Amino acid sequence: MVVVATASTRFEAELYAAKLGAHGVLWQIRSRELVPTTHPIGWLEVLVPEAEAEDAAEVLAVDEDALGAPAGRRRLTPAVRTMRVALAAGLAVPVGVTLVAWAADALRYLDVVR
Repeated sequence: MVVVATASTRFEAELYAAKLGAHGVLWQIRSRELVPTTHPIGWLEVLVPEAEAEDAAEVLAVDEDALGAPAGRRRLTPAVRTMRVALAAGLAVPVGVTLVAWAADALRYLDVVR
């Protein structure tokens, strides 16, 4: 089995699978969800037999235009995007405080600020 598409939600993966099934292509959904819920953190892969990979690619090629991104490209879920922003903010604040403290010490050392 080879991966022909990745989806950020189960609904999207089932749409790919339904389209493949409608064209007579065998399919399987493999979950890469870290937390299997309605809004998963992770992604799902749509697999087909190696012999049918070319047919599946042709069937899903139309989805590139409809979704604005290639069907095989993994998109981030809203939960993962939120976690990335929180992590960036959590790292930016301590780095900013450290830089301000370093600049204040440097200016005191140079007798610029008394």
